[in-house]
Amino acid sequence: MSLPLRIAWRYLRRPTDALVSAVGAVSVLGLVIGVMALVISMALMTGYRRDLQRKLLGGNAEVFVYQIAGAIEEPRRLLDLIENTDGVAQASPVVFKSGVVTTERNATGSEVMIKGIEPSRAKHSPMLARVIGPTGRFEAPEGERGVTVGKYMASRLGVDKGSSISVTVPSDESGNFMPRTASFVVTNVFTTGFYEYDAKWLFIDLAEAQALSGTPGVANLVEVKLDPEADLQRVRAQLEQRTDNRYAVSDWRDMNRQLFTMLAFQQLILFIVIGLIVFVSTFNIVSTLIMTVHEKRKEIGILTSMGAEQKSVRRIFLWYGTLVGVVGTLTGLILGSVICWVITRYELVSFPPEIAEVYFVSSIPFVTRPADLSIIALFSVAVAFLATIVPAARAARLNPVEALRYE
Repeated sequence: MSLPLRIAWRYLRRPTDALVSAVGAVSVLGLVIGVMALVISMALMTGYRRDLQRKLLGGNAEVFVYQIAGAIEEPRRLLDLIENTDGVAQASPVVFKSGVVTTERNATGSEVMIKGIEPSRAKHSPMLARVIGPTGRFEAPEGERGVTVGKYMASRLGVDKGSSISVTVPSDESGNFMPRTASFVVTNVFTTGFYEYDAKWLFIDLAEAQALSGTPGVANLVEVKLDPEADLQRVRAQLEQRTDNRYAVSDWRDMNRQLFTMLAFQQLILFIVIGLIVFVSTFNIVSTLIMTVHEKRKEIGILTSMGAEQKSVRRIFLWYGTLVGVVGTLTGLILGSVICWVITRYELVSFPPEIAEVYFVSSIPFVTRPADLSIIALFSVAVAFLATIVPAARAARLNPVEALRYE
């Protein structure tokens, strides 16, 4: 350990003046609070984005193939073409319809989105397994059609497992309301944690959705799940090429680009705003250094008179401020990470339905990434180091004669 670093460490551990000690503790505490706030805020935004992305992909797919005008008349031929593409794990036809649901307790009806899927998909998707239920199929009494609803929708409609509901949809793709109505039995009330599904979607068997729409054998689009190691952009380009551009091909990023761009921008703004707390805490570090320089005038004068160069004296206080920054930063990182773990472990940040409707999720995990922690650590230590430059230069310019005149 170099001499300037050793002296700086001794000043930090054993300040001789009570006031300097108190101001030093406050400077460290301010930095700890700032770093802790940065860790928690970054973990909040990262966790929110990850959870939202996971739930979007869990219930849908990475790539969507659809007819630009109208529905896909022969989905089987298109499925064969897609499934033979490298990187594709599964391709499934889907029917989307908007409709109105009525029940005994909700005679006026509620608008819903209806999604017809193949029940076999639940074997490969944990979220769809929760949606469809433990049986892995829309299992209803003989002669009845099965439907699954989210917990928020079930509460609004006043239904539970085994209840009957009536679903009405327009019969054609042009949107003319020539109603087609069918009765369904609720086979499962699911909870995904994704408010959009839990409050606004009905899931039924693909064949039942086609029959309800009056379009047997037809699909609105094909959802394509990829292998975990597949490159999304490459698979998308291959699908466009293999279909001769007769179908539109998009991915989940296109469908949600505006949302995730906004979230990334919000995270940047939040880092800047919370980072001001760290910046303000550096004023305490400056105060601590100035007071320490004043307290150590005699020692600085002795060191200088014994031959210590100005750069050595400057390094003492540069090291002192940097050590304050390192101690405060490490403490803030540890406390912030622990708080994030506790919040996530016990789901302390969860929302009632009216708030979940705005944020799309019912609870938020706080995810700390090594990259985020590294950026926060570098930023905090750099700011603390910059705060030491002026006081350290002032200490280096101290005249030893003036320092020792009254000693």
